[in-house]
Amino acid sequence: MTVLKSQQLEEFWHGLVNSGKPFLWVVPANLTAGCRIVTELIEGSGNKRGKVVDWAPQEEVLSHPATGGFLTHGGWNSTLESIYEGVPMICWPFYADQQVNSRLVGRCGGLEST
Repeated sequence: MTVLKSQQLEEFWHGLVNSGKPFLWVVPANLTAGCRIVTELIEGSGNKRGKVVDWAPQEEVLSHPATGGFLTHGGWNSTLESIYEGVPMICWPFYADQQVNSRLVGRCGGLEST
């Protein structure tokens, strides 16, 4: 599991809120490494378009007709599930097979973040 810095989480949150689009953000408790920034931002934002949860059934979310895109770490299971459901991916790899998988997705028409 990758742990993000509080600054990264805060920037990501602001990007989601400022996008003007509805979103689902899955933030496992251990992702924040004890940081309360996400909870504080969510509770104080008055955000009505998005939902933040600590877990979601990924295959069900990807198969939902309202899902327009998927920011993924590029793990093999996530990549295959997204391809199967025809959901465009933005890959944000961290380690292991995620780098190679993300490059493959990028070469096949997806977006790759390095």
